[in-house]
Amino acid sequence: MIVYLRSGGRLRERLAPDVDHYTRSLEIDGAPTLRDILARLDIPPVLVAFGYSQGAVRRLDYRPGDGEVITLQPPVAGG
Repeated sequence: MIVYLRSGGRLRERLAPDVDHYTRSLEIDGAPTLRDILARLDIPPVLVAFGYSQGAVRRLDYRPGDGEVITLQPPVAGG
């Protein structure tokens, strides 16, 4: 199945987009969690607060479906 991950900022650089400026496509087997997919891309889970897909916030234990687009949200920090 194919899953699309999107992000901006510094997380986008680690994502290495290949579809457009913000989106990377991944062909995956089985039913991995979002955390498993991030590990495959060598992206530490501490860099992702949550995913957003189909109008809902998705935790890192979420298992995306075929063709799903997930926007990755990095943790927010400020002062």
